[in-house]
Amino acid sequence: MIKRSVVVQGHATSVRLEPQFWEVIDAFCASQNISLSQLIISLEKQQQTQQNLASQLRVFCLESVMGKLTNKAF
Repeated sequence: MIKRSVVVQGHATSVRLEPQFWEVIDAFCASQNISLSQLIISLEKQQQTQQNLASQLRVFCLESVMGKLTNKAF
């Protein structure tokens, strides 16, 4: 597990994920030229259920990979 700290809208938080999830997240952020903080803000705006941050990011990675496998864009 890799722990990263991030400031989201002025609040410091941290999240632990497996390296493979960070690879997907880093690739997405680089491709969209956004920061991890910006990605988290976007995910929180789209959130329909209460999930912790690690769960939100894992679901994002899963949906991203599934989208790639079905030729959908991120």
